[in-house]
Amino acid sequence: MKSLIQDLNKKIAILGGGQLGWMMILEGRKYPFTFYVMDEPDAPACRIADKCFRPEDYKEMIEKADVVTFEFEHVKDEALNYAEEQGKLYPDINAVELKRERWKEKTYYKDHSLPTPRFYVAEDGEEALKILKEEFNNIGVLKQSKGGYDGKGQYFIRGDVDKYLFIKDMKCKFVVEEFVNYDYEASIIAMRDKNGNFKAYPPTFNYNEKGILIYNYGPLNDIRFEEIARRLAEYLGYVGTMGIEFFVRNGEILINEFAPRVHNTGHYTLDSAFISQFEQHLRAIGGMELGDTRLLSYGGMVNILGTDKVPPEVSKFGKVYWYGKSEVKKRRKMGHINVVGEDLEDVKQKIDNIISLIYPEGFDL
Repeated sequence: MKSLIQDLNKKIAILGGGQLGWMMILEGRKYPFTFYVMDEPDAPACRIADKCFRPEDYKEMIEKADVVTFEFEHVKDEALNYAEEQGKLYPDINAVELKRERWKEKTYYKDHSLPTPRFYVAEDGEEALKILKEEFNNIGVLKQSKGGYDGKGQYFIRGDVDKYLFIKDMKCKFVVEEFVNYDYEASIIAMRDKNGNFKAYPPTFNYNEKGILIYNYGPLNDIRFEEIARRLAEYLGYVGTMGIEFFVRNGEILINEFAPRVHNTGHYTLDSAFISQFEQHLRAIGGMELGDTRLLSYGGMVNILGTDKVPPEVSKFGKVYWYGKSEVKKRRKMGHINVVGEDLEDVKQKIDNIISLIYPEGFDL
């Protein structure tokens, strides 16, 4: 009979070498996994991988690996497709396909009766502006269908259409969506293993500006988030960890989008949960049982965006994770700070203190 350690002696390839891959490897070092990463050598995950492969060498890496996953869905398409062809990709290509084009994702929700804001698909910018006028009275959100994340490729129009007439000349597909006057934004981190077992952490409250997460905290107590996540994971036949972001409007829960991977809003699980989202992902794709998702404390997270000026005083309020990226850029995620507390008010106060230290003049996004 093989032992657990023999079962876990797997070579795991990660497509993409950013901070999500970095944290995945750090969390996986407690097991006898070997980690390969596809990215440039100075990428955060490459610096701690057992071996780094440049993007053009993706076939060699995938052929050496037992399991292939990704830390970001917008990686080299050829690598994703090749890993799928080899039967090694988790989550599989179906989940990625929905993220390659927004209209596919939104249509999937509609076709499967999953709650999402009202939307239409436009073939180009001219049609998008026409739909915005006729269906939404020039108040809505135009999202380029292909590419874009953290608020990129999205245009929030509140009647000021003249500022956005340049969209008329854009020859790409758009999703035209109602403007949701939500009460708050929330998310849930869920996971499903190869045997169809499903688990989820409690949902969290999120605060975003210009489409990028600033901070979050939890738990929120509402079982409906988990029920929606379970349905989506089962419809997809999903294997791995996923993040789902929601709008909450007058008690109604609407899916904004999902990410077929470990997610920014789940970083708090590194310190507030018995087992983190990153370990859960490795358990799911590596053939282990999913772990306990109970929280050990109230918790939250603050993103460090576009700056490396982090005052030492922040360490009084939280635990710093620094990604070691080679260059500071506006809006770029340079690190994050996790917070734990006795209750939500304690966590929120610590988050406020951290924000006042890192962003004394407000957010430059």
